[in-house]
Amino acid sequence: MTSRQNHTRRNIEIGLHILIWVLIFNIPLLSGNHNLPITFDSYIRSLILPFFFGIVFYTNYLFLIPRLLLPKKLVVFFVANIVLYSTSGAVMEFTRTFFHSRSSTNLSIPHMRDAHGNIVKPLHHLGPPASDMIMRALIAFTMTTGIAVAIRTTKQWFISEDVRKDLEREHLKSELANLKNQLNPHFFFNTLNNIYGLIIQNQEKAQEAVLQLSKLMRYLIYDSNEKYVSLTKEIEFMHHYIDLMKLRVTNNVKVTYAFPKETSGYTIAPLLFISLIENSFKHGISADKPSEIHMDLKITTEKEVVFSIKNTSFPKKDNDRSGSGIGLENLKKRLNLLYANKHSIDVTSDADYYSTILTVKL
Repeated sequence: MTSRQNHTRRNIEIGLHILIWVLIFNIPLLSGNHNLPITFDSYIRSLILPFFFGIVFYTNYLFLIPRLLLPKKLVVFFVANIVLYSTSGAVMEFTRTFFHSRSSTNLSIPHMRDAHGNIVKPLHHLGPPASDMIMRALIAFTMTTGIAVAIRTTKQWFISEDVRKDLEREHLKSELANLKNQLNPHFFFNTLNNIYGLIIQNQEKAQEAVLQLSKLMRYLIYDSNEKYVSLTKEIEFMHHYIDLMKLRVTNNVKVTYAFPKETSGYTIAPLLFISLIENSFKHGISADKPSEIHMDLKITTEKEVVFSIKNTSFPKKDNDRSGSGIGLENLKKRLNLLYANKHSIDVTSDADYYSTILTVKL
């Protein structure tokens, strides 16, 4: 999560706390008896309980939970809360008694006398016994602490999830960069092998191959570093690569391809199809036998890119390690990282042909 997102979340959290306390401070004004005027003492007296609940809540929320409960210092956490409850309960009872005595003193109450003629106060002005009030407060403090624990642990879970997702994203970026770093040397290795063969056979074609290679390198250096590129640029790169490979093939090799001309508005991961094309030129052509490579790319109405490639099958011998199969394994890993559950790759083969259909959901 970025610092700006953290700042926004923090502001929202503070705003919610302020809003809740504004509501609490206004409850006595909104829910009071409209037939009786609200005095300053009665208003303050109505906020005694919420005030001490707030002390218990924020002491736990801001200090005790993150410093004691989350690090699993449970005994210290419970002892600290017992001290907090006792202190808050005693001060709250003292405050309640003080304001109650003030209100009783200020009220004009008709004198009541017992059977012996002694003046007594009406029972409804005495209020609940102190022991009952303290017990109710302790129960309420415990519930308040439970709410603080629930909110704080939920917040901590979201923070942990954000950290985990950030680490996953960093790991994904690192793994993708590593896969791309594997792919580029592998690609150049195979391409330079082809150019080397052209230098021996035809220097003029070799010069053209170097020109085509420079176009490919421009794409690899300046465009393929992005996570996604325009499908138009990717197809253009595929054109240059196929033209480069065709320079080396003999007349007995038939290469055909059909790519859409209108692909604006679509993006795709770079170098996604190149491994399949490389493999077709590596394993699909023979120097002295008729060979075929057919490629087709289309975009469906469901916004899927379907790339199909079919070539004659001339497997390399075991001692031929040029490329060593890095490209295809690399492709599968990148697909799983970039298009998890949004791609399929179907491979079929027989004695004469090898075909692959790669479908990617954009």
